[in-house]
This record gives sequence, structure tokens and C-alpha cells, in this order.
Amino acid sequence: MASDSTISIDVLRKTINGIFDFIEKEQRGLTEVGLKQNHYWSITDDVLYSMDEPPKQLAVGSLVDDYEFVLSAFKSADQQLPIMFMHIAPLLQALWQAVPNYSSSPDGSEKNAST
Repeated sequence: MASDSTISIDVLRKTINGIFDFIEKEQRGLTEVGLKQNHYWSITDDVLYSMDEPPKQLAVGSLVDDYEFVLSAFKSADQQLPIMFMHIAPLLQALWQAVPNYSSSPDGSEKNAST
């Protein structure tokens, strides 16, 4: 079991897989999402977790470029390395913004929170 300062890979894997399963089921087979934007602001690694002062400079990322990196890793297992998370994270953020959000209703059933 993970403590407050550790992350269980198994918990992340099962939760993410469950979310993808939910999206595919609730969105009637949705397997792709269009990107509404390409470029996004990013904070450089050296200041990402530094809470002493706000970042003075932002970087720019590209979802299209990130997806190209992910496709390369998809096609070649030797590229499936942890550094690939830097490309997956922005894509997951774009995904949650593109797919309708859901929340539990008081009776325990799911409802679309964006309506």
C-alpha cells in the first residue's frame, strides 16, 4: 500500500484503465478525441515543484508533437520509457477537457456534470 508520499503504479494503472473503459462505454465506443488546441503553456522542470516563488518563465508545448512521440513509443516498445510521461500528461489533460465530465448523483447513478 502506498503512503501519502508514494505513488502506487498499480493504483494508477487500474484507475486510468477504468477511466478509459468508462469513457468508451459511456460515450458509445468513443475511441478518439479531436484536439481543440495545439499549443499549451508549460512550466520548466527546474521550477515545477518550487513553491518559493512563481515561475518567471513559461515554456510552450505542442499536443501534436506530444502525440507524435507517443505514437513512436506505441510502434516501438524500446521507446516506451518513463520519460514518455512528459508527452502523455498534456494529452491526458486535453482528453479530460474534451470528454464530457460525469459525477455521481445522490442515488449513486452517474450523470453528466457538464449539463
